[in-house]
Amino acid sequence: MNRKLLLLLVLLIVGIFSLGANPLTLDDALERARVHNLSLQSNAIDVNAAKRDVDTSWNLFLPSLNLSLSHSGSGPVFNAAEQTVMGPTGSFITVPNSFKDTGLALGLSMQFTLNAAVKEQLESYNLGYQIQKVTYEQAKAEVQRNVTQLFYYLLMEKQNIEVQEANLELARQQWEDVKKKYEEGFASEVELLTSELSYEQMKPPLQQSRNQYESNLLSLKALLGMDLSEPLELEGEIPSLMKNLEVAELKEYLAKSYSITLLDLNLAQIEKQKELNRKQAFTPSLSLQGKYDVSAWNDLYSNSFSDSFSYSVSVVLPLDGFIPNSRTQVGLASMEDSLNKLALQRKQALRQMEARVISQVQNLNMLSLQADLAEQSIAVSERLYEAQEIQYNSGYLDFVTLEGARNNLMRAKQGLLGVQYQYISALIDLFYDLNIQMKELNSSYES
Repeated sequence: MNRKLLLLLVLLIVGIFSLGANPLTLDDALERARVHNLSLQSNAIDVNAAKRDVDTSWNLFLPSLNLSLSHSGSGPVFNAAEQTVMGPTGSFITVPNSFKDTGLALGLSMQFTLNAAVKEQLESYNLGYQIQKVTYEQAKAEVQRNVTQLFYYLLMEKQNIEVQEANLELARQQWEDVKKKYEEGFASEVELLTSELSYEQMKPPLQQSRNQYESNLLSLKALLGMDLSEPLELEGEIPSLMKNLEVAELKEYLAKSYSITLLDLNLAQIEKQKELNRKQAFTPSLSLQGKYDVSAWNDLYSNSFSDSFSYSVSVVLPLDGFIPNSRTQVGLASMEDSLNKLALQRKQALRQMEARVISQVQNLNMLSLQADLAEQSIAVSERLYEAQEIQYNSGYLDFVTLEGARNNLMRAKQGLLGVQYQYISALIDLFYDLNIQMKELNSSYES
């Protein structure tokens, strides 16, 4: 019975620890960032506000309505004015004015103005919505870029820690071997102290790498909107490198980048605003006005209740815009200047982006070659270390030389990890700038 309880307790503890850290893939991380990232939530509010403007744009055709309630009266203060009225006997008499209650009035008024610019106003709402959607997508792509880069960095840093841990264990084993040889009289005290020092000197860099890993893991949790105390375990593989990336394959994506798309939308928005201002200034407006009044308890009238209705229809054409150098014409000219400047900015942005893409592709191809050289360096370092280890065990080589070969092998492995991360990070930056997915250029590339 006790053995069964003990087994159950062990299984329970193992289950708890297995649930402690949630394995997180890159796809899971990207989805979590899309839902929980605070910056994206803020951008989503702007998108919803712009969509609300589009959905409620029909309210441009609502008239302005006002309901008023008033009470008034008038009377003398120091000296009353006199007026001539007909007396009871039929003769005219002069009497001073007295206080008169002009009653309670209730009024409902309506005004509606329609101009040809209403079409541009409706279209400007749609443009504003498009701009906010692209801005949101750009922010989402930026968050995804940061998450992806940090995710792969953590995977590689984890491998770097494993390399250092393996090297530390190897150094410990060699220290034990040297200690045994020293006790048997086959190694000097210098070799013993050197092996011990080499082992101890590897511990601080390893701890520093672990601290850096934990610090970047906290940054990833913040990007994903996670609780910083929540356990997290990453699950994934470092993607393979793309070979011989060509600039020609990327030129078609230049105009699809978020920055160029936003410039195009801003150009369209300014053009639409210019047309809206022009129509408001140079086309007539139709104005409809109506008012219904109800009055009661007015001393000036014999009846206690009265009502009235009035309306007006007018067409108004502003004339100041036709005056040369008027504020209207100057404002339109300023908007035309803004359009020309923005068009030049777009051309400049395209040229700069093309130059940057060329530079990025050259850098990526260079890093790809460096990765090949790093892999060759690892292979050579492994063979050299194995050969020198045999020579050391045979007594033909001192420990210091063996230690150097071991450290060279570790640095070669770390160098490959560093080049791989530089390549992947630069590739992610390139695809973010051009607003493309990795699989569009290489179907075998797994992001």
